[in-house]
Amino acid sequence: MQRSQFVRNGTARGITPALSASPTRTSRPVLARATAPASPMAHLLDAGVLPQQQMMQAGKLSSHALTSQYLARIRSLCSLGARQYPGIAINPDALKIALEMDRERSLHKVRGPLHGIPVVLRDDIATADRMTTDVQGTALYASCDAFIVARLRAAGAVIIGKSNLRQWAAVSVPQATASWAGLTILAVGSETEDSIVVPASACGLVAIKPTGLANGPVASSVREAAWLLEAISGETSFCLQAAALPSCRIGVVRSLLGRCAETDAAMEHALLALRALGAELPDSPPLPAASDGAAEQLLQSQGWAALVAPTCEDMPRLLPGLPHITVPAGAAGGVPVGLSFIGPRHGEARLLAIAYAYEQATMHRRTPSLPSSITVALR
Repeated sequence: MQRSQFVRNGTARGITPALSASPTRTSRPVLARATAPASPMAHLLDAGVLPQQQMMQAGKLSSHALTSQYLARIRSLCSLGARQYPGIAINPDALKIALEMDRERSLHKVRGPLHGIPVVLRDDIATADRMTTDVQGTALYASCDAFIVARLRAAGAVIIGKSNLRQWAAVSVPQATASWAGLTILAVGSETEDSIVVPASACGLVAIKPTGLANGPVASSVREAAWLLEAISGETSFCLQAAALPSCRIGVVRSLLGRCAETDAAMEHALLALRALGAELPDSPPLPAASDGAAEQLLQSQGWAALVAPTCEDMPRLLPGLPHITVPAGAAGGVPVGLSFIGPRHGEARLLAIAYAYEQATMHRRTPSLPSSITVALR
C-alpha cells in the first residue's frame, strides 16, 4: 500500500474491557483542521511540556488556564462546521481536575512533569468517569479506570478528552498534522493494527510502542514521550541526555527502502546524522514477517543496540512484540517522514537515548503552517 493511501485509509479499531452499556452514544464534536485561536497564550500551547511547567512553577500559568485554552481551541475548531471526521469528546470534568492540580501546586505538592498537563486518550481506553469508551463502535461506560488511566491520574495529568486518534492520520496529512499540533500537547494511543507509531509518523510526531503494553505515548518530542511512558509504565529509568553514540551498532533494514525516492533520501540523511553521532550502521538482512523472536535473536547475535528503518505500515507487523519508537526525520512530498528505532524487549531506555540523540542532532520537528482562511475564521 502506498504511503499516501495508508494515510487516507487509517487503521482498525481496538477493544477495552470492564464496561457497561450506556443507553445512548455521546455525540462527539468533529474537527476539520487545527489552528491557534487568537489568544496571547496560543504560542504556549505548542511550546511543549517543559515551558508550560516552568511557567506554572513561576506562578505565571495555572493548569486551569492552560486547560481552558486547549478547550477553547478545540471548541473553536468544532464550530467551523465540518462534519466529516470524528474529533475529540471533551471530558466534562477537565477543568475541575485542573483546579485540583493547581490547589496541590499551591501546597507545594507537584507529582511530576505531567502535573497539570492536559492529555488526550484514544477512545477505546476505559475511564471511570462521565466519558464513554468505544468498543467496536459502541459507546459504553467503564466500571473502572484502565491501568494506564489510573497511573496518569496519579501522575497529575489532566485527561482533557478522548479521540479516535487513528482518524487524525486518516484525513489528509496537513489536517492531521495540524490537529495533533494544536489540540493537545500529549496523547495516548492503542496499538491495534498500527495505531500508534504509524499515524504519529504521518503527523510528524514522536510515538512509542512499548514492550508488553497495548498503549503508548504520542508527543511532540522524545523527552515528553519519555515522561508519558514513565507515567503509564511505572518505569523511572529514562534519563535523557543529548550525546554522541560511540560504539553504538544499529542495523539498517534496507529491505523497507525502495518504495519512495523522497523517503529513501530522508532515510539516507538520517543515516548520515547517526554516523556523525558515532553510530556504526551495518545492513540488516531482510526480516521475516511477524517474527520478533528472529529479530531479537539477530540483535543479540550481532551485538546491535537497535534496528533502524523508515516508519511504515509494515514495521508493526514485522516486529509485533518489540519496542518501537518513531522520530520525525523530514518530509517526502509534503508528508512527514518518521525514522523507526526497534530494540529488544524491555529495551526502551536504550531506544529513547538513541532517539533523543538523533532528535537533538537534527531537530526535524516543525509546527505546521496553517491555511490563512482557517486562521481568519477563528479570530
